[in-house]
Amino acid sequence: MAGISVLLGVVLAGCGIFGTSVTRDATLTSFDAGTVLTIEPKFQAYYAADPNTADFYLSDLPAEAFADDADLSRFSGSLVHIHMFLAPKAGATPIAFTANSVTVRHLIIAEGQLGQYSGGGFLLPKGTAGDVTFGGTLRDASMRLTARTPGFVDRLGACEFESGLKVPKDVSRAKRMALLMERAGDLMVIKTRPKILGKDQDVAAPEPPADEPPPQPTVVPEMNTKPDEAPKP
Repeated sequence: MAGISVLLGVVLAGCGIFGTSVTRDATLTSFDAGTVLTIEPKFQAYYAADPNTADFYLSDLPAEAFADDADLSRFSGSLVHIHMFLAPKAGATPIAFTANSVTVRHLIIAEGQLGQYSGGGFLLPKGTAGDVTFGGTLRDASMRLTARTPGFVDRLGACEFESGLKVPKDVSRAKRMALLMERAGDLMVIKTRPKILGKDQDVAAPEPPADEPPPQPTVVPEMNTKPDEAPKP
């Protein structure tokens, strides 16, 4: 229950969920179908390890979903994690939306199933990591389905993520949201590899056949480490 109270604090703070100091929305747009998934975050927080590194979390899930023992099949919504690994600097790093400075994970929970879209893009920052509120413009981040539960249906295919981030710094809330992202990752047993020869490869850690003997260690002959001796006459 502690996690719920941490998240509810944003509502009780008095400034309102959709005030001017927070991110208003984030979208996933399908390249092929034109389908658009928009979330309006109820909860959002970020923390920064240093001026170059920041982790943002946005979610429209109810607070109850963040409890340690929550049954995620009861909820529907999204949780987004944006990891900034580089703060661009004019003259030192590329500053263009074709560059990369962040990775994005977008978790979707729907009808008892989970799917995660992942990718990367460029965040044009406004402010500095560590500020009370930090964010910027993120758009054209290329995304695709990378993990899912068996019943999750991919209705987006290749897609792109964008958001105008303006996220309050709150280490406790961000780490509580991170716990849900990691727990969901453990539940999504099917991982989707990049396309090879035009085929998606969905894998779930194959088990060796029961009658197949375990691989035997390779025996390496002992090397002679003594200095070469002159041949005896």
